[in-house]
Amino acid sequence: MMGILDEFDPRHDGWQFVNWGEGSDFSWDLFRRTYLAINPSNDPVAAPLDVAFYEIFKSCAKNGNCGGMSMLALALFKHGGFMGWCSPPDFYLPANNPEHKQPARADLHEAINIMQARQFSAAGIRNFLDVVKAGQLSDGVTAWKRVQSGLASGDYCLLSVSNGLFGDAAHTVIPYRAEMSGSSYVLHVWNSNRPYKWFPQHYDGGHNKIVITGPTGWTYDQNGGVPGGGATVYDGSNNGWCFAIPTSLILHKGHQPISPGFVLTGVMTLFVSGIGAAITQVEDDHGRRLYTSDRLHRSRIDLETTGSRRLPGVAPWPWPGGVSGQTPGELLFLERPPGSGPLTVSVRGDNYHLMALSHGHLTEVVAGAAAATARDLVRLSTGDASGGHAVEVSTEAPSRRFDIHHLRREGGAEWRSVRLRDVQITADLLRLYAPVSFDEVEISAITRRDIDVEFLRYDGERLARCITAAQTVQEGRTVHLAPNDWTNLARGKLDTKVSGE
Repeated sequence: MMGILDEFDPRHDGWQFVNWGEGSDFSWDLFRRTYLAINPSNDPVAAPLDVAFYEIFKSCAKNGNCGGMSMLALALFKHGGFMGWCSPPDFYLPANNPEHKQPARADLHEAINIMQARQFSAAGIRNFLDVVKAGQLSDGVTAWKRVQSGLASGDYCLLSVSNGLFGDAAHTVIPYRAEMSGSSYVLHVWNSNRPYKWFPQHYDGGHNKIVITGPTGWTYDQNGGVPGGGATVYDGSNNGWCFAIPTSLILHKGHQPISPGFVLTGVMTLFVSGIGAAITQVEDDHGRRLYTSDRLHRSRIDLETTGSRRLPGVAPWPWPGGVSGQTPGELLFLERPPGSGPLTVSVRGDNYHLMALSHGHLTEVVAGAAAATARDLVRLSTGDASGGHAVEVSTEAPSRRFDIHHLRREGGAEWRSVRLRDVQITADLLRLYAPVSFDEVEISAITRRDIDVEFLRYDGERLARCITAAQTVQEGRTVHLAPNDWTNLARGKLDTKVSGE
């Protein structure tokens, strides 16, 4: 166990194997061992919100396990042992390959995977949003002060760094010493890409330092002392991330952020997956926006920084080891207090899947084949004045087919949902609205459409379904569909009413 005067020693307290990326998705069993209150099986009927978040979770180590390696190493240093593993970490051997990547033991491999994924816990997301809200995501000086405070109190921090606001080469390291050098703030770090066993000169030569001269004036060259170099040099001048994560927040098993037992009220999650799929703009009805233009983005100069135009409370997630376009998907967390207005999300890509997750709600848009440059607009109202939810979909493609799904949790394991199946949309708009009571839904379109509508309800034991095929939605009119008995959905009747001009 760590003594009060002990300091993390890279020679012994870091692993002797090198960081690695996962070639396959995490299992559901590992998902359950990572968070509290996860359903026993990957069952979209019994646990639709768990299944939805699993789609985000399962690839979180695709580009690296730097966070998991760092967190478990700190846990062993502080407690002497954790999850059945004992200090010092350098006792455990790497897999037998020339690059010394990943541990030789499969059970240690999984333990690090679990720690990697705990960065996605509710507490980890909350910390990330608080850092963004305070304007400290790129503030190296604030990060140094938080690290120094943690070292003094025994609550070591992880440090997340990247080379740009899009998470370019995002990485997690262990800062184990904070000191001043003249007017510069200096952090000594252990780097999972540079274990002491294989890169001793990186540490013995004093190259393992992040030197901070101002909020965005910081550098770290992980090539230092490494023959041939070949790895990223981190530089805050491009406004990259540099923020601290207290390990006490995410070390122990907690809830995932949209767990039915622990939902971050007011937080909305947007995730788009699919080859080449990208969110190219997020905008509200007041003209505030995430980007200065609606196109594919690779540079920080595309972010809207003008105060009156900038959309507040939007935080792209820092996928470790990746850059935009090379990640498991684009993931945004947004703070949307109750009563916030609608957001319009621009999405480009072929065969993509967009999920919007908020308090007890899941909205999904699954887009069929189209040109990779085709742009769709998805307008999301996540809680209007009366608490209802709406999704509107339009496309610039000549024709595209969509599945549109909205689900609301009713309490416990119970939920109800509506799905518009395989809808063809051309250069028009389709709208689906569910009031807070979810006793009916409203469907409207600019042009006439015949739509297959599926209602589902799960009462905690049985799933009931009601399908109306080729429901006609007339131009400029709204169709109100209401099952007359949700408790007997499969055998009950469907009441239909039409309103509008």
